[in-house]
Amino acid sequence: MAKTITGKVAKIVDESTVVINVGSKDGVKEAMRFLIVAEGDEVKDPDSGEVLGKWEIVKGRVVVSHAQERLAVCVAEPEEGKEGEKPRTLSAAMVEVSMPRAQGGVRSKLNVRPSEVSGGPSVGPIVVGDKVRAVGS
Repeated sequence: MAKTITGKVAKIVDESTVVINVGSKDGVKEAMRFLIVAEGDEVKDPDSGEVLGKWEIVKGRVVVSHAQERLAVCVAEPEEGKEGEKPRTLSAAMVEVSMPRAQGGVRSKLNVRPSEVSGGPSVGPIVVGDKVRAVGS
């Protein structure tokens, strides 16, 4: 199994372009996709109490447009199914995911016990130092 490529946002160029601190020497190639993530709370197995890890909150999705030896330039991933439309900025994508009603979207509700709802953490905008992780191929 191939090693997952991880790094951090090293520079924010504009609302749709970031530079990450991993490059071709780490296996990064053009068109590779990365998630920009924040770390959420620790999650435990309800049966064993074993710590399963910390959940990732996706702040943005980017695609490598140019890979250099030690860094890569990434642009906001275009929305699927909206050909011809201007791509969203990273911050707009983050708002849509974290607050769908702000963008006119409505999520379906699950039948959950209200006392079990813990709420998600407050996630701010993408900043230098945010973690990145390669996804897919």
